[in-house]
Amino acid sequence: MRGHRLRRTGLACASAALLCLGAACSDSSGAAPNHIAALADNVAEVTVDPGLPLIGYVNGLFATVTVCVPGTSDCQSIDHVLVDTGSSGLRLLGSELTIALPAWTDDSSGLPLAECTQFVDSYIWGSLRSADIKIAGEQASNLAVQVVDESTYPVPNDCTGKSADTAKDLGANGIVGVGTLVQDCGAACAASLSSGNPGLYYTCASASTGGCQAAAVPTAKQVSNPVAFFTQDNNGTIIELPAVPAAGAPSVTGSLVFGIGTRDNNVLAGAKVIRLDEYGTFLTQYPTPNGRYAMSFVDSGSNGIYFLDSSTTRIPACRGQLSSFYCPASEMNLSAKGQDVNGVVTVKVNFSIANPGILLTNSTISALDNLGGPSISPSSGDIGMYFDWGLPFYFGRNVFTAITGQSTPGGIGPFVAF
Repeated sequence: MRGHRLRRTGLACASAALLCLGAACSDSSGAAPNHIAALADNVAEVTVDPGLPLIGYVNGLFATVTVCVPGTSDCQSIDHVLVDTGSSGLRLLGSELTIALPAWTDDSSGLPLAECTQFVDSYIWGSLRSADIKIAGEQASNLAVQVVDESTYPVPNDCTGKSADTAKDLGANGIVGVGTLVQDCGAACAASLSSGNPGLYYTCASASTGGCQAAAVPTAKQVSNPVAFFTQDNNGTIIELPAVPAAGAPSVTGSLVFGIGTRDNNVLAGAKVIRLDEYGTFLTQYPTPNGRYAMSFVDSGSNGIYFLDSSTTRIPACRGQLSSFYCPASEMNLSAKGQDVNGVVTVKVNFSIANPGILLTNSTISALDNLGGPSISPSSGDIGMYFDWGLPFYFGRNVFTAITGQSTPGGIGPFVAF
């Protein structure tokens, strides 16, 4: 996961107003039609709702995921798992698990594995377990799952930042990463520690403080995108959500569709394909034509559109509890251009930024499409100028995410399309 995320008291926006390909523009009726697929064995229901009781969430996209002891019928279904196209792999709160998943171990040492998953503004820590993962009628067998829990092994000193290891801090019972990458780290974490390995994975010799040490872990043992390991419909996903009114909605229901061009219910149709680089990013121009920000990504796990900072956008930031958001005096209608990694396809996106201090006075609202904030985290300082097109970008669109190296009718992944 890369963008601002998880628990926020507000949201962000992107409207489906204008799409342009190159110099030719049309209104949103010229884009791929937005529809919600009916439930099927490759379609899971997803909801944007208030989240877990007594905790709350705005613009959180949730699904139910079932995990099983590998090769058995000893299974458990867990609801309110955050659907995240900005990461890869399944991570579940240990406090929610009632079945005993076996430890996932290092091939060379035989020691149990654990991971420190770093986000922009937080981390989660926990051991790796083996599980069969089921969503709708699809299954990935015997994959690594991160069980988020600080009691099994103490958090290492080099796992730093703000902990999100509880339901209160995470705002969900887990995260299912269905992004463009097959593994959550890949070759970098498989390299030796002296060769630029970021040190996210650990082998744990004991449950004592310091018992877990950073280690190189081959890609086959890393936490992985479950979609890539389905027996079918394994080349990507589509998130299909209805549009919401300007004042927001208490909840919305949509579909998470597996596969791109593998069935009648997941064809690309008129969606515009934006090819990504190896990190899953593309270029955003804002304000057009002068600003160019190469680190841009589409990310359902972020609950707003997070971009640049107030000195660049000239949009005032909120204060106090809402300091993660922009607070314009009145709603602002803006536009940006997304460009694919090859510089061939350019898509114009109109979006709006509103004041969360006004919109969030209605405590029943959970889905909003017109809020955003700075991409500079107030808590961690300058972490880079980027565009994080979060969940509000998905409202009223069918957004395709193609997995790296997988073949689709739109070409080889990675790409996004809408």
